[in-house]
Amino acid sequence: MANLTEIIGGQPFESGATGNKKNNLLEFWRGTQAQYDALKQTSATTSGNPSSAATVDFTVTSSTIFTVGEAVYVTGSGAGNTTRTAGTVSSIPDSTSVVVAFSPVYTSGAASGYQLDIYDPKTLYIIAT
Repeated sequence: MANLTEIIGGQPFESGATGNKKNNLLEFWRGTQAQYDALKQTSATTSGNPSSAATVDFTVTSSTIFTVGEAVYVTGSGAGNTTRTAGTVSSIPDSTSVVVAFSPVYTSGAASGYQLDIYDPKTLYIIAT
């Protein structure tokens, strides 16, 4: 018989690293294409190239999707770092600024072309029409 605590909150999935289903819950999100697209900010900029920065202040179109303390994922498009990197929102100074803390530090050779998103890798996103 299955352990019921494994299925509360989502669908169990097997971890590729451990081959274990316990405590690996896949969440589900359902919404429209517009709602899905609203979970990211594209064309974000910084005041300079982040070089070994523990925190980076990004300028975005709107900071309304972000919450202090929540995970955020940053993807650069310029030189130095084009991989999706996890950080934590440390502050939201105003309606167009998001400060992201990184551990380990973040390094990139670009001041523009960033995407900030809150797409959780443990969530299955279903686009409904």
